[in-house]
Amino acid sequence: MPLAGTSSSGHYSCAAVSQYTLKDLRIKRKGQPVVALGHLLDRKGQEAAFEVFNDRIALVKFSDGGMLGYDPIELLLPTEIDDRGVAYFEIRSCRTCQILFPLTLQEAESEEEPTQCPDCRD
Repeated sequence: MPLAGTSSSGHYSCAAVSQYTLKDLRIKRKGQPVVALGHLLDRKGQEAAFEVFNDRIALVKFSDGGMLGYDPIELLLPTEIDDRGVAYFEIRSCRTCQILFPLTLQEAESEEEPTQCPDCRD
């Protein structure tokens, strides 16, 4: 499988104002924690780790060893990754369009969480 467009150096990314999904990241690092939304109902909402791109599909590996391909826009970034590398996801449903989106750490810690996804807020 081609490794172009991935990086094994640096740190894993968390949700930020400019990046909520794997698609938003310029450099994808193998092992990046994500939550799968996508097309398979039995995998929806499960945590996985990004492996590699294969023909514009992001291959992710689940904890049970299953590996599936997703559109990178269907893979949400974690809200926070602690010092042991454990990813925490704070995922909410948009009040306007019902799309799931992750909160940034600042949004999760604020007194009032956003009720709309970034697209509906703009």
